[in-house]
Amino acid sequence: MIIILQTLAIVNSVNFANTQPIYAESLSSRPSSKSHFMFQSQFSRNLSRNLQEAKSDGCFIVYDLKRDRYIRYNPDHCQKRFIPASTFKIFNSLVALETKAIANENIIIPWDGVVNNEFLEWNQDQTMRTAFKRSVVWFYQELARRVGYERMRKYIQASGYGNQDIGDRIDTFWLKGKLRISPEEQIKFLVMLYKENLPFAPAVMQTVKDIMVIDRQEHYTLRGKTGWGRDVDGMKNIGWYVGYLERDHNVYFYTLNIVNQDSNFSMISTRKKILFDALKDLHLID
Repeated sequence: MIIILQTLAIVNSVNFANTQPIYAESLSSRPSSKSHFMFQSQFSRNLSRNLQEAKSDGCFIVYDLKRDRYIRYNPDHCQKRFIPASTFKIFNSLVALETKAIANENIIIPWDGVVNNEFLEWNQDQTMRTAFKRSVVWFYQELARRVGYERMRKYIQASGYGNQDIGDRIDTFWLKGKLRISPEEQIKFLVMLYKENLPFAPAVMQTVKDIMVIDRQEHYTLRGKTGWGRDVDGMKNIGWYVGYLERDHNVYFYTLNIVNQDSNFSMISTRKKILFDALKDLHLID
C-alpha cells in the first residue's frame, strides 16, 4: 500500500479563481490499512466510481509543472508498461516531419482504399492534421514506412521513448508489436515535448504541439491524444488519454490509462468521460 499525502488545497464551495488544484503524492484505488491514511477527495471518489461503473482497472496522473508536484491515482498501475497504440501518433508525427517523410502537416496523402466500417472518417484522403484528430491508422502506417526502420529506431532511442523496442515490423510496432510505455513515461515524454528537449527541430515540435490542440477556451488550452489497444498482452482493451493543459501561467500534464476485458466496451465515450470528470474535479477545466 503506497499512500503518501502532502499539502491538500481545500476546494469545495470555492470559486476557481481563488482555488489551487488538489495535490497528493498518490491516491490508491485500494482500501487503506490501519497504518496508512487515505484522503477521499471528490476527485478520487469520482474516479474510483467511474472506473468501477466501467468495470475497468486503471490509473491517472497529473503533473503540475510550476510546483513540481504529482497526483497519482493507483500508482502501482502507473508504473506498468502498455502498448502505446495511437498515443504514438505524437511521436510518429515528430519523426515524420523531422525526416521529411512528409513535407508539412497540411500535405494530403491519398486514401489507400481499404474500407474501415467502424471509423468512416478514415475512408478518405487525409492530412496530418485530419489524421491526428481522427486517429487514422493507415495514414500513420504510411508515414512510418516512409521514415523507415533505421531512422525510426534512431529517434526512439534518442528520445528514450518507453522500452525503445520497435521489433521488426515498421508499420505495426506501436499497435501489435513490442513497443511498450508506462503512464509515468508518457508524462516524461510530454514534458520533454513541451520544453522542446527532444531531438527534433523546434519548428517540428511546435507544429506537433499545435495539431495536438483539442480545445481552446478563455481560461485554458487543452492538448491531447487518445489511444486504444485491442487484444494485446491478454487484455481486450487498453485505453489511453495523454496530453497537457495550459492555464493561469502553468502547465498540467496528464495521463489516463484504463484496462477492460469486455469485447463490446464503449472505449471512446467512457475514456472521455473519465478524463473530463477528473479534470473538472481537480478544477482544471470548467
